[in-house]
Amino acid sequence: MISGVKHINSHPFFFLKKRYCLKCNTKLNVIKDSKIVNSNSPEAPNYDFSMGDTFLSGDVKFIYKMLKCPNCKTRFSADEIIKAKSRR
Repeated sequence: MISGVKHINSHPFFFLKKRYCLKCNTKLNVIKDSKIVNSNSPEAPNYDFSMGDTFLSGDVKFIYKMLKCPNCKTRFSADEIIKAKSRR
């Protein structure tokens, strides 16, 4: 049972600009994705369970934005696009 929901809003202005697929150069669509993480799991240190002055515990649903190519169906995070652009 999910004990909380947290929206992750990293790079808020990144999603306002048109972005293109790194594989096929098609315009990417912004989608919402989610992941349920238990606060006691090994991957928990990678997520922020704080909510103001309290901490969420148990199964928490994290919702975040991703970019998806309508042509090749590849999904990209904002960090992946930024890293790829910096390597060029």
